[in-house]
Amino acid sequence: MTKTEARKLAKSRRSAVDLYTVGHAMAGVLFTLPAWCSADTVLAFASMPDEPDTAEILQQTLADGKRLLLPRVLSRTEMDWVEISSLSQLRPGTYGILEAPANLPAFDTAGLDGGVLALIPCLAASPDGVRLGRGGGYYDRFLAHYKGRRLLVCPTAALLDDLPCEGWDVRFARQEILTEKGTLL
Repeated sequence: MTKTEARKLAKSRRSAVDLYTVGHAMAGVLFTLPAWCSADTVLAFASMPDEPDTAEILQQTLADGKRLLLPRVLSRTEMDWVEISSLSQLRPGTYGILEAPANLPAFDTAGLDGGVLALIPCLAASPDGVRLGRGGGYYDRFLAHYKGRRLLVCPTAALLDDLPCEGWDVRFARQEILTEKGTLL
């Protein structure tokens, strides 16, 4: 299967599930994990309509007093991370994704250590840890340098047995793949 075929299949399978309900269930699982409980900084994303709803996760991050960083698209190949203190700061940005406005400064993620958890989106994943993104490479470039704790946010409907993988694609361990039913241990 090619990446284009895999993306088409993943989008079809996602359209058959209630992504609000899936996101709510994922949040419930996430909030019980040691990686969440020990995190003081969460790198997350504002979900698009075809992704598990992350609103509850973003709200809980702020309610728990954790630092919340969200990506902001800078160009066709680059993104940065911005600290958000309120969800009311978010505005539709590139691709219609809610992100921080241009007047907020970028956050240097290179200086983060210890209590950091990155929640990474995907269109699909395989049980052996291959992540299929949308094709822009934003997260592949970020993950190539990020060494902290991370979870791949993937509904069970988007778990595909066999995904194509390139040399630059970052793999995830089974316990790093978060579904609405738990992690893949």
